[in-house]
Amino acid sequence: MLVCHCKRVHCRVIRDCARSGAEDADDVGRMCGAGTGCGGCKPLVEKLVEREQAAQPRSESIAPAA
Repeated sequence: MLVCHCKRVHCRVIRDCARSGAEDADDVGRMCGAGTGCGGCKPLVEKLVEREQAAQPRSESIAPAA
C-alpha cells in the first residue's frame, strides 16, 4: 500500500525502516523520505513503526552473575 504519496513510499519500505532501527516517523523520514512532504501521512507512518516494533521480539538484558 502506498503510504506517502508525496515521496511515493510504500508500507513495506516503512516497515523495513522500522526493522533497521527507525524509532519514530522522524527517523523514517530521514531514512526514506516518508512524511517529509505535506506531512499528511505522518500519523500512519508512526502507527506502522509502532506496529512493527511491537511485532519484533525484544531482547532482554541479562544481568551478569555476581
